Parts: sequence; C-alpha cells; structure tokens
Amino acid sequence: MWEEATKITLLGMDVYAFGFFCALGAALALLVLSMQMKKERMEKGAAALTGCLAMLFSFVVSRLFYALLDRSLGGMMPVKGALMITAGGYSMVGALLGGVLGAALSGKILKGSALKMADMIAPALLLFVACERLGEGYVPDFGISRPLLGDALKGSFLAVEGEYDWYLATYLLESFAALVIALILLRDLGGKKRAGDTLLLGLILYGAAQSVLESLRYDRHLSFSFVGSQHIAAMAFLGVAVIILAARNWKNRRGLALAGIISIPLVVGLGITLEFMIDRTEINRYVLYLAYVILVSVPAYLGIRLRKEA
Repeated sequence: MWEEATKITLLGMDVYAFGFFCALGAALALLVLSMQMKKERMEKGAAALTGCLAMLFSFVVSRLFYALLDRSLGGMMPVKGALMITAGGYSMVGALLGGVLGAALSGKILKGSALKMADMIAPALLLFVACERLGEGYVPDFGISRPLLGDALKGSFLAVEGEYDWYLATYLLESFAALVIALILLRDLGGKKRAGDTLLLGLILYGAAQSVLESLRYDRHLSFSFVGSQHIAAMAFLGVAVIILAARNWKNRRGLALAGIISIPLVVGLGITLEFMIDRTEINRYVLYLAYVILVSVPAYLGIRLRKEA
C-alpha cells in the first residue's frame, strides 16, 4: 500500500480511506439501482448487467478524461502513465458520463430504452458522488477552497485548518448537494414522463450546483489558468440540457425556448467575468458567490420550466 495515503481500520484491516468511500458509494448506487429496477419489474439480471457496465465504463472514462485533461506533466499524459491505474488520477465528470453510457448500453442489450435506463442510473450515480466527496476529505489539500476571509466559518465543521490558514470544506457542500439532487431524481422517476427527462433534470441541477462548487474548489485538480476543465464540463451539462429542452419546445413555447438558449452564452460570459473577479480582485467573495448562484439559477429555472412544458 502507498505509505503516504490516509488509511482507516475496517474489521481489523487497514484500507484506503478514499477507496473505502468510493466502494461504499458504488455499493449504495448498485443497491438503489436494483431496488428501482425491481420496482419497475424489469427482467431478472437487468440490475446486475447495468451495474457492471456502468462501473466498467465509469472507471475507464474517468481515467481517460484524467489522462487527457490533466496538465501536471505539462501536457497530455503518455499512454504508459495512463495505464498506471494504481498511481491514482480520476475525473468525476468522466465517471458520471461513463456510468450513463454503460447504463444506456445495457438498455440496448436488453432491447429496451437506452434513455429510460439512463434515467434510472442518474440518481444512483449522484449517491456515488455523495459518498466519494466525503472520501475527498481524507486527501490532503483536496476539495477545499481558497483561504477563508473573516472568522465566521473558521473553527466550524465546514472549515478545514491548514498549516497557515483556514479553508472551506467544499467537499462537504458537494456531498450534500449530490445527496439532495439524488433524492429529487428518485422522486422524479416513474410516472408518465418522456424517457430521458429525469436525466435532463439531473444535468440541470448538477450542472448548476457544480458550476458554483467547482468555482469554490481551489485544489488545482484538472485545472488550467483560473478555470478548471470539470468546471467547464459542469456548465456544459447545464447548457446542453437547456438547449435540448428549448429545441423540444421551439414550436409551442418559442419565447421561453429562446430565453433558455440566450441565457446560456450570457451566463457563460458573465460567469467567466465573475471567475476573473474572484481570482484577481479584492471585491468581497461572499457577494461575488451570491451573484454566481443567482446567475446559474436563471438557465436552471428556464430549463425546468421548459421540461415541465414539454
């Protein structure tokens, strides 16, 4: 085992703390997926097939994204490095996309709906995220913010003490957000909805929330300049979902659809401006992040309205 990695004792054995929470999240995701499929009376073995494919694709795509997007070596990771899987290095965006791809493939193999299977895996994946984020708390200097300003949060459960300063435990906020979104998606499943609608709702909610939370993170994971690649991906999740729903409503609710489409480039442009202000100016960060929340709420609200209209 890597000596420098944080470990916990489980049933008399030393295990990686981060790995334990990842395994716990995967187990919880498989359990919820199985319960949902049993509720839908899907054929025997469907949950096992979907779970295996989702985990396999999550693992592969997560590692692939990290190898392509990480710049710690000055450029793209060489193939030899990408195959050194025990050395660490993964992408949450890749894990989520891979899980959805695996579930969609399972739907095709079972001669059913790929989009319906993607709907069913969505809340399960968010439960994995909720557990994995807790594991990030055991990785030094990971999942935390810039140094905290003021004393309001210092010493609280939301703060992490470093060698010289206090930092916001962003990983706790990400875990809580993922849990809330997972519960919303579980409640959204079923009923007379179009296949893929629960997945779209997940993209909107996760994309909006994670856009703000990725901005709060300052661990330089998969980042370049003052914007991270997973930050861009979170905004893309939100934007793609809103554009799909706008296209679906173009004939019947053109005004609302147009507002949704226009909101995306506006939010991206203003978001970049806010990122620059957070990184390069002395303006109060609490005010800037309040503006950030309001900003991403606009396309999220329009997307949810468009989904309801459809």
